[in-house]
Parts: sequence; C-alpha cells; structure tokens
Amino acid sequence: MKIVVRTPTDLIIRDSAMTLRLFGVFLVAFGAFAIWLGVTQESDGGVAVFPTVLGSVLAAGGALLVILPSRKTFAFSKTERAFVIATRKFGRVERQAFALRDVADVSLEESKSDDSGSTYRVAMTLADQRRVPWTSYYTGGYAAKREVVDVVRDFLGLEPVPALGSGGRTSVSERDVRRGRIGLALMGAFCCLFLGLGIHMIVKEQRRLTGFQPVEATVLSTRVEEHRDSDGGDTYEPVVVYRYRVEDREYTASRVTPLNQSRSGRWAHGIIARYAVGHRYTAYFDPANPGDAFLLRTRSIIPWALVAIPTIGVLFVVIGFGSGRVPGMSRRPTS
Repeated sequence: MKIVVRTPTDLIIRDSAMTLRLFGVFLVAFGAFAIWLGVTQESDGGVAVFPTVLGSVLAAGGALLVILPSRKTFAFSKTERAFVIATRKFGRVERQAFALRDVADVSLEESKSDDSGSTYRVAMTLADQRRVPWTSYYTGGYAAKREVVDVVRDFLGLEPVPALGSGGRTSVSERDVRRGRIGLALMGAFCCLFLGLGIHMIVKEQRRLTGFQPVEATVLSTRVEEHRDSDGGDTYEPVVVYRYRVEDREYTASRVTPLNQSRSGRWAHGIIARYAVGHRYTAYFDPANPGDAFLLRTRSIIPWALVAIPTIGVLFVVIGFGSGRVPGMSRRPTS
C-alpha cells in the first residue's frame, strides 16, 4: 500500500499486490523450465511426465498469482467532496463512491494468529456505522499501513490517534509480531536450503541425460543393497556392475540411474530384473570423465519433490511477510 498523491485537496493511495505478482512471475518461469525439461528428454520409465505435470501446475498457479490479485486505488478529494475506491481486475474497473462527509473514521484492524502473529488491514467507518474494509484479507506490513491510517486521518481532520481497540499495538502484539517474523525467516531459510538442493540435483541430472554419450556395456553382476537410516527405516538401492570400453580402455561402473537412488525394495528389485548377467545393454558415459556412467535413462522424482514442497513453503513465507493471508483463514479481528 503506497501513497502516490498527497496535496491539501487530494489524497490517493494505491495497493497493487506487487509481492504476490513477483512471486507469480517466478513460479511461471520455474514451471516453464520444468516443462522444458520434461518434454525435451524422453524417459524409459515414463517418469519425465512428472516434471511436465509439476511444471504445468506451478506455471498455472503462478499465472493466477499474476492475474487474480486486483489493483485498488483509494482516492480522497476535498474538491469533489468524495471518496472513491477503484478496483481494477481483468481489465475492468469497478468503483465505489462515498460522500466525504460520510467517512466518520479510518482505523487499522488487527488479526491475531498463534502460528504467525498479527496481520492488519485498513478499514473505514461510515456515519451510519457501516464498516468498509479496504481489502478482504489481512496482511503484514504494520508500519506502512499505520502510516496510511495516520495520513488519511490527518487529511480528514480526525484525531491523530485511533481509538482503543482499532489497531493500536500492545506489548503482546509486538512480541507476537517479532516471534512470527523470526519463525517465518527460519522457515524461509530452511525452504531455500532444500529448494537449492533440489535445483542442483535437477541440473545435475539434466546434464547427465543430455551430455553423456551411449556405449555398449556388459553386465557382470546385479544385487540390491539395503540401507537403514537412524529412524530404523529401510531403503533399497539397485546395483548393477557393468563393463564398457571407451577409446580402447575398459571401465567398470555400478550406477544404474543418473542420480543415485535408494527407495523401496519392490522398486529396487524391479530395476535389477531388467538386467541379466552376461548380456549387453546401452550405458551412457561422461566424455570428460569416461569412468562416470549410468545405465537407465530415467528421471528421479526426488529432486522435484525437493523443489515442489519448499516452493509451497516459500509462498507461505512471502504471504506472511508482505502479502497477507488468503481470505477465509482463521482470524480474530480486534473489537
């Protein structure tokens, strides 16, 4: 929310939901990248469908974030003796007009939540006691909204301090805001860490799928290795040892997929069942490092999960910091 015009006779405030739109642009770009990866590289197991579908969902969600948020303009005019709320959405502009004399009060409403502290919205009270919120949702950014309220009250000649309960902060709300912001920052850092890891794995996998060269390989042995984590859960990794020759030199490798994967026992046994000892299959090696190779041209679902889940987390962080919560979430306005 930004004050764009402030004169003795006119006051114009604009809310363009820019934070949501920028995040939407990011989702569209990342979704397009995921779709490109999915459609430009065929997969033996059909797993390439996953990045294509995920990319389509991300791009569609991003497009909605760019398109759906409305741009609102709040215009006060002493010359026209009117207050107008202009809402621009899908190229259409809807206007609500009020007589300036009917605006009895402008205040800051607070919504408290145990998980993310307090959020706020500007609202005005008319002479007939009707409440007209400027947005249907509550958002962060207390200082900016409080400045807007103070400027509007000054323009209308109202008392500079809002009445008790209409948005004044207490020590408890200050503490809640600090805790909420610290929690959001930690969540954002955690999500960015896993998001970066997922993107790194996707880029690494894509380089191997597109840059490695085919070579004939002979399978020497197959087995399934069991891995147990600290929680006692078991995962299984297919291991196929194979030999191949590059420029009159023999190499031995054991990686099956472009990225090392350890999943369910059924999956691992299904993978090694494709390869018989002594038979020849096509492997793929790195021209810059011939000892690095894999057998099965397939994409892993793991890096995409490491991208999709943190991306949703980052969206909540962005909403919590600057763009507010979605209408309909639990809120307790102050009375």
